[in-house]
Amino acid sequence: MGTPQPDVAEGLTPVEAARSLVPLLAAEAARTEERRALTGATVTGLRRAGLLRLGTPTECGGRGAGARTAVDVCEELAKGCASASWIVGIAYGGALFASQLPHSERAALWRDDPDAVVCGSANPSGTARRTDGGWTLSGRWPWISGIHHAPWTLLGFVRPGAGGEPERGMAVVPTAGLTVEDVWHMAGMRGTGSDTAVADGVYVPDSRTISLTAMADGAYRRRHPGEPRVTFHLSINLPLVATAVGIATASLEKVLDAAARGKQTVSPLHRLVAEDSAHQLNVADAATLIDTARLHLRRAADEVDSHARAGRRPALAERARLRMDAAHAMRCARDAVSLLLDTAGAGSFADGSVLQRAWRDIETASRHAALSVQTSKEIYGRALLGAPLPPGPVV
Repeated sequence: MGTPQPDVAEGLTPVEAARSLVPLLAAEAARTEERRALTGATVTGLRRAGLLRLGTPTECGGRGAGARTAVDVCEELAKGCASASWIVGIAYGGALFASQLPHSERAALWRDDPDAVVCGSANPSGTARRTDGGWTLSGRWPWISGIHHAPWTLLGFVRPGAGGEPERGMAVVPTAGLTVEDVWHMAGMRGTGSDTAVADGVYVPDSRTISLTAMADGAYRRRHPGEPRVTFHLSINLPLVATAVGIATASLEKVLDAAARGKQTVSPLHRLVAEDSAHQLNVADAATLIDTARLHLRRAADEVDSHARAGRRPALAERARLRMDAAHAMRCARDAVSLLLDTAGAGSFADGSVLQRAWRDIETASRHAALSVQTSKEIYGRALLGAPLPPGPVV
């Protein structure tokens, strides 16, 4: 179907290609913040490296990558620009959703461009009215990362299920048919351009809709039997956690580099940061937190991939633990950056400081609702104790 573009990183793995882009992304990061969207140079680099098609099915010219590859790619990219990393994670997740569509609809999305980004919001924020073999959508869907770079947008909605009960679904619509409200004026992750999509009577045929229940039940894998099974929301959200791990890793490298170059401390007990036991403990704790985050995240990605390849959905208790893995990894990464800023000092909060941007980005990204530590703890605790959990495709 799709014809992949030649990669500038031809011969490299996706992770190696991501690593090769870090200097470009870092050079573009300040402009990305100013624009509140990725720069043209960044988008071109990601496209030519094949990283916008990580989740695009191979039959459509994409990489058909697993969660582990997406996680490792996003961690690398975040070392240069957290917003670029996040958008690649969003593109990966959006492609997994859209890959559940029938063959003909997938061809319409990617026939001419396997790098075409699909963004969206699973939150059923708008209304849906049944109309002639499809649905007419109206309403506002906030916080859609990457919408300025995506020709297609997924909109969550609620419709009657097979038994008449409410069922969550998603519709794939052309972004050009939506109004985009400029609302993303945030302290961090500014370059994601996570603005609000507004639909005013947008029609979408049934063939471009996805049922989260059917996806959870594996119905779409039967439609595409040679492809891995998608587990919502784990398959989608793990790369976003990797952005935070990459932010923390880059922050650690910067603090260690400053210490190695002889940064002085204001302590009356020591002359250099590297000699100060307080800072030694800080960086040791931060490095351990980052390792902990990475171990939990990679374990989760590997297990999701194992189930996906086998066509299984993880059991409820395992899904609860995997969700906890992701939330815990995000919190560990955030805590690591906090410790590193203690060692880097108040100067790190100056405008234009890379560490200030890292702090703003990770404080913002770690508050993503799907990665709430409190919610994940409650779900995991209930699963461990055998307490009831609500039925449905989200838990």
